[in-house]
Amino acid sequence: MKARRVVVGAVMAGVMAIGGASSASANILWCIDDPPVQVQTAAGTNLTVGVSVAVPQGQAKYINSVGVQATTAPDGAGGTMITVTVNVPSTISVAQVTAGMKKYKVSTSATVPGGTAATLYLDVPTS
Repeated sequence: MKARRVVVGAVMAGVMAIGGASSASANILWCIDDPPVQVQTAAGTNLTVGVSVAVPQGQAKYINSVGVQATTAPDGAGGTMITVTVNVPSTISVAQVTAGMKKYKVSTSATVPGGTAATLYLDVPTS
């Protein structure tokens, strides 16, 4: 019975350590999920692109200055190429940008220094 308590205690300590590590890492970056970007294909289909931007926590106050635009064009194979441009202001030292579409299981990401823009491409198939 004593061995069982020791094992249960060790497992609980491990769970608490892992839980503590994840909450600590959350304090390093500040992330915002911009409102989804709506685009329309040449065929008239409406698509929703999710864009998230993560910046150092101390620069979170500047995250609303990040600009996001998206355009579409045929990809030459019947699908749609979505170009997402994310402008990171110089008040932010670095940003991790991710764009994706869950429905089609496509995503891409980039690390962007402040004062520059990232261009991300999503190739969405026809089905």
